[in-house]
Amino acid sequence: MSHRKLTIVVTCTDRKAVAPAETLRASTLPAGTVGERAAEWRARLEAEPPVGRLLDLYKGETWTQAKRLAATAQRTGWEPDVFVASAGLGLRRVDDSAPSYAATFARRQSDSVATRNSDARAWWDLLPHGSEPALSRPAIWVLSETYASAMSPRLRSLDPETTVVIGGASNTPATVRVASNRNLRAALGGTVSSLNTRMAIRWLELADGKCVSSDAVRQAWADWAQDASQVERYDRRPVSDDTIRVLIRDMRAQRPRLSKTVALKELRASGIACEQRRFSGLFEEAFTA
Repeated sequence: MSHRKLTIVVTCTDRKAVAPAETLRASTLPAGTVGERAAEWRARLEAEPPVGRLLDLYKGETWTQAKRLAATAQRTGWEPDVFVASAGLGLRRVDDSAPSYAATFARRQSDSVATRNSDARAWWDLLPHGSEPALSRPAIWVLSETYASAMSPRLRSLDPETTVVIGGASNTPATVRVASNRNLRAALGGTVSSLNTRMAIRWLELADGKCVSSDAVRQAWADWAQDASQVERYDRRPVSDDTIRVLIRDMRAQRPRLSKTVALKELRASGIACEQRRFSGLFEEAFTA
């Protein structure tokens, strides 16, 4: 089977194989304009030695699925050229070396780099990006809403004849976007955080070596998704951030060693709705407020 180049872009993950230095946590940046904070961040990155390849730095279920996506591309006749979109490093090849860091575009996180979309876009433009993906190649971009929003000017330049964006944001061009669909979780499995990547894997399986953005592949996806879709139903009740913080403190008061994962599982078992990323931020805030 001949292999053609396929650009794959995925987002970074919070979990790292190596803990970052305190100076490379976005939460330690001084107050200031986006430009001032980004300049300080770049200086800190340059001062810290790399810990290894980005491929080996990230951890967790979503990153496991990102590796599976690359393997699926290879199995279906492509030579994957994989990039990672990072709120700390910019757009980089996964074979690039870099220091560990903690920075994210997700809101309500201690290491969030921006609270507004306009600031996130400005921050993205000021990051020390690596080499650019080849625009002429077929490409599949797998992006969460917050990262796609920060990268929106870049996404507007993508060619719908060669490229598909799985996930994305409301301002991602409709000509390239395949929106995230929670009703496919029953068919694809996994957590919400890995859903986009699992969708991308299924997209490549259906493409089976054909151009990823072709009308035939889009139709194959539409047909499969229609059959596989299953509306998710929840009987959990939503509660405020303050209520969840109080519940977290109560649980930890009784069991000081209670982990974040177990705490979230018990919270949901009690009938309370809380998305994993939101709970992670509130868990940290409960003990720093």
